Amino acid sequence: MSPKVTEAYKEEKRASILAGALDCFLDKGFQATTIDDIARRLRISKGSLYAYFVSKEEIYIQLAHARMDEMVAALNALYRETSSAKAMLRHMFERFRSQPLDELRKWLTFHLEFTTYASRRPELIASNRAYMDKALRLLNRILASGKESGEFRGDLDASSAAYLFWAVRDGLALSFLLDGDETEYRRILDDMEAMVMKHLTASAHEPAELD
Repeated sequence: MSPKVTEAYKEEKRASILAGALDCFLDKGFQATTIDDIARRLRISKGSLYAYFVSKEEIYIQLAHARMDEMVAALNALYRETSSAKAMLRHMFERFRSQPLDELRKWLTFHLEFTTYASRRPELIASNRAYMDKALRLLNRILASGKESGEFRGDLDASSAAYLFWAVRDGLALSFLLDGDETEYRRILDDMEAMVMKHLTASAHEPAELD
């Protein structure tokens, strides 16, 4: 078997393990899921699984980074087409809207569980921080680009706005974590998009109201 085929097989195997692990995490949560659960779901031996990942913690970290990397790649491709910071933000909101609320709840539940788990394990904090930094750097770059192009207000602090954006997004998701109607969630998400865009595009001489 040629090296190229071998590498392609390894990547395919890693992807299948990540997909199976995600199903287990979404079904049972991070801490309740074991390596045995993941191996059974995939119908492989634990030894085969350990050949690709040393722990379920590594699997979670790879899952989180893969999701973020996919969004970064999609936005980079969009920027090459449009060079528009506004279009990139609109695309992000469209991705938020396209995720069913039930799926968001499952993902957020086990993400919060892992974050709490990692907070007690210093060796995991750096990896979790790296994931969060990807999100902040992505949005910071979009906002700074929009400020430079004149799409966004000239007095915008891109770094602070990036933190605010994710805080509002995460806060909205948390508000609907346990219950709430999908229609209402999407309505508020639409309002959130309108308020964010209004804040970003207000001139320095007018108040950037968020109502």
